Amino acid sequence: MIVTEAPGKLYVLGEYAVVEPGHRAILIAVDRYVRVEARPAEDAGTLFSTGTDRSLSWRHSGDVVDFDEDTAGFYRYLIAALDTVEGLRREKGIAARHYELHVSSHLDDAATGTKFGLGSSGAVTVAAVAAIGGIYGLELTPDQVYRLAMIATVQVTRTTSGGDIAASALGGWVSYASPDRQWLFDASRERSVAELLDAPWPGLRLERLDELDPDGDDRAVPATAGFAEPGDVESVEESPLTVRVGWTGEPADTPELVGRLRKDTALPADLLDRSDDLVERLEHVLTSGNTDNVADIVAAARALLGELAQQRASIIETPELTELVESALKTGWAAKSSGSGGGDCGIAVGPAGRDDRDLERAWISANIRPLPLRVSPRGQKILTDSARPTDPRDSA
Repeated sequence: MIVTEAPGKLYVLGEYAVVEPGHRAILIAVDRYVRVEARPAEDAGTLFSTGTDRSLSWRHSGDVVDFDEDTAGFYRYLIAALDTVEGLRREKGIAARHYELHVSSHLDDAATGTKFGLGSSGAVTVAAVAAIGGIYGLELTPDQVYRLAMIATVQVTRTTSGGDIAASALGGWVSYASPDRQWLFDASRERSVAELLDAPWPGLRLERLDELDPDGDDRAVPATAGFAEPGDVESVEESPLTVRVGWTGEPADTPELVGRLRKDTALPADLLDRSDDLVERLEHVLTSGNTDNVADIVAAARALLGELAQQRASIIETPELTELVESALKTGWAAKSSGSGGGDCGIAVGPAGRDDRDLERAWISANIRPLPLRVSPRGQKILTDSARPTDPRDSA
């Protein structure tokens, strides 16, 4: 049995600009994970998820994979991941196998199942790609896992930037520029999977910016309430910045929000350029260790999102997110919304080692829920020594 995990993600800067090919964002992987177990099967494979009572059977049929009908589309990302990695397997001449994939997500609230907007579809796709690659002994690099997961994702949608996939594949602090997804979709119809793993992708940039140990302790704690222990902080040697996460209590609809702000046209060129400049400045902070300008960078990024929302007559920073940001600013942290806005999470950013107790109290007083999330030092990983069941039906 192969067991893989992939972390969730949060955007720090550039969340709307990165939707346009070649434009940039900085993300963090967070220490909550999607887990996929791949188990050998005989005559047919099956997909299972703790998110639904329905399973989905599949089997090899010549050079294709046949799936039973996924009437609700629940397994569409898993199907795409399986199809993509199986395509690579065929190109390499590896004998086909059947297997079960058991998926469980630990990105949401442990007690209520509430979604925090940590990028579950991206993490599921990345973990599935790694698990299937493990079944076939492919020994995929993080870059290859990203590429395979992105090829799979564009079979489902071309609107997503793939930032969640990048953060899940690499871990830590990630600098990312999105590829041209329509080009990738078209190329996936004309070229082999192996070719696309090596070919340059228009617009793509993928780089990890921190010194966190990918084999180190990820400090994971139950996703209940409050920050982690005060002493449980990143060191300056690992990363010069630390991030705290607050949740507004209002889930956001990312595809709907992004679609509304783009309005079938690209974002203004000057806004994209200014966003890229802020990303470059924050990259310099992370690589140089000089945190003096962090507050100005984050404030400018917040203002840019407000400008975009005003231009497109939409709302990114809800009143709850404004309360999150303003209460953080009063305690000396830089702060902004994270991701598409319209609800979900906001972040506070400060120098590594900063005491977060005043911030926690301020958020609680403002009815913002502090989440015990940290930057995950690892991206997707095969956990060869784990046999813990993920589906309650497996424990019977």
